[in-house]
Amino acid sequence: MKTPFSRTRRRNALLAPSGGIALLIVAVLIIILFILRTVFPGTISFLARPFWSAGGAVTDSAGGVSAFFGDKAVIAEERDARAREAMLLREQNAVLAARVSDLERLLGGRTEAVAGIRAGVLVRPPVSPYDTLVVDQGTEQGVRVGAQVTGAGGAPIGMIESVAGDTSRVLLYSAPGHVTQGWVGEARIPLSLEGASAGAYRTSVPRENTVAVGETVYLVAGGAVPIGTVVAVDADPSTPRSVIHVRPIVNPFSITEVLITP
Repeated sequence: MKTPFSRTRRRNALLAPSGGIALLIVAVLIIILFILRTVFPGTISFLARPFWSAGGAVTDSAGGVSAFFGDKAVIAEERDARAREAMLLREQNAVLAARVSDLERLLGGRTEAVAGIRAGVLVRPPVSPYDTLVVDQGTEQGVRVGAQVTGAGGAPIGMIESVAGDTSRVLLYSAPGHVTQGWVGEARIPLSLEGASAGAYRTSVPRENTVAVGETVYLVAGGAVPIGTVVAVDADPSTPRSVIHVRPIVNPFSITEVLITP
C-alpha cells in the first residue's frame, strides 16, 4: 500500500531542478515536432530519409553477402564434382594401362596387320536373332564355315555358322549353350565360358580361386586374345564354386565391321 510519504517524495522529485529541466526539454521537442508537422509537413520525412537509406543499404549488403556465400557453395560443389570425375578418370586410365601392359607381356609388341577378309555387318541384334550377325562377304570372297570372326581391336566375337554366295551368318560366342575355353587374370585361371546371350558370358571357378571385378578374360584361340571383362562375381559360401559374369569387349548391338580369319 502506497503511503502519503511515498507520493509526496515522487512529487518532490518531479519538482526538483533536474526533473523540471527534463519535462521542459520533452515539452519543447513536442512543440517543435508539432510545428514542423503542421507548417512543414515534408520536413520529418526529409530528415528521416538518410536513416531509411542507410537501413536499405544494410539490407542490400546483407542480401549481397548471402548471395556471395551461396555462390561460393555452388562453386565448391562443382569443384568437388570435378575432383571426383578426375579421380575416376585416373582410375580408369590405370586399369587400361595395366591391361595394355598385360597384353604386351603376353603378345609382345606385334603391330603387323592380321590377314583376313573384312566384312560389313548387314544385320545385327535386335533385327537379327540374338547373338547372330549377317555380313556382306560369302563364298565368292573365300569365306568358309568355321572361320573365326573378330571385332574392333582383334577381339574374337564368334565364328561363321553358314555361308551363301555373297553373305555369311556369324554365330557369336555369347550364344546360349555355346561353350568357349579361356582364362582370366594374371593368375591365368582356366575357364569354360558359356554364352549368356546378348553378348555376355557366364562361367564359374572353384571358390578358393580369387577373381576380381575388372580383370580381363582371354580366349584360347591363336594365342591369348581378350574377349571380355569381369563385371560381377557371385561368391556364395554355401556352394563350392563362384559364378563369374563377363561383359564382352565388343558390343554386338553397335558393331559395323568384322574381320573373318581362316
